[in-house]
Amino acid sequence: MNKIKMKIILVAVFLLIITGGVFLYKNIKTGGTATLSWNKGQDADLAGYKIYYGTSPRKDNCPKESGYNNYIDIDNSPSYIIKNLKKGKTYYFSVSSYDKSGNESCFAEEVKKSIPYLKFK
Repeated sequence: MNKIKMKIILVAVFLLIITGGVFLYKNIKTGGTATLSWNKGQDADLAGYKIYYGTSPRKDNCPKESGYNNYIDIDNSPSYIIKNLKKGKTYYFSVSSYDKSGNESCFAEEVKKSIPYLKFK
């Protein structure tokens, strides 16, 4: 094989390693999921739920002073899958409900889930 072909092959292999490594690194760091479910509320005027979550436990039993960084407002379905959580982190979750007037409850019990890194064998 001549030197030019060898250099082209080496560059191509190098680029595949680099781009594959970036893709693999991104998938190792993000992409974890948490599936949450709870008992559906029985109130006739139930409008929906809010799922609060973050990487630190909550500070209070009610949303205003919870200390959570994020929340998701969903319909009145009693389950939800949160995607793209960072791997290697532990997440804490609490759910509240709200009625058609916008009145929000305090939290149900807090739960946590550790999102593991991808393991190689």
